[in-house]
Order: sequence, then structure tokens, then C-alpha cells
Amino acid sequence: MTEQRYHVIGLICVRCAAAVEREVRRLTGVEAVAVDIVAGKVTVTGGAVDENRVAAAIEDAGYEVAAVR
Repeated sequence: MTEQRYHVIGLICVRCAAAVEREVRRLTGVEAVAVDIVAGKVTVTGGAVDENRVAAAIEDAGYEVAAVR
């Protein structure tokens, strides 16, 4: 199981967090999604999750991925 962290621009409220979480959870292999609004970070846990697909899902929710760690 791997853990990936994304710095996301524009996360300012609970509704933002819910939108991102909903989009990312739809991806195959994602087991958990944690959104930290204050830090602007999204942590994704799962097996063999493609970071490009996660970034695309975050962008589909309407937010910009600034960095992947």
C-alpha cells in the first residue's frame, strides 16, 4: 500500500474537501482519502494508484494540483 500527498490550490471549505474526496475515491485502487483544508493537502492511500489519475480527478473537482510528494 502506498501513500501519496498532493498540495492543492483552492481548498477553502468543507464543500471543497467533499468534492475532491468524492472524485478521488472513484479511482480504482484508492482505499482512503484525507483532505486537510487548512494545509491545502490531499493524502491518498491505496495500492497501485496512478498519481496522474489522482491529479486529474482533483482537477475534475475544480481544483489545481500544485505539487505531488
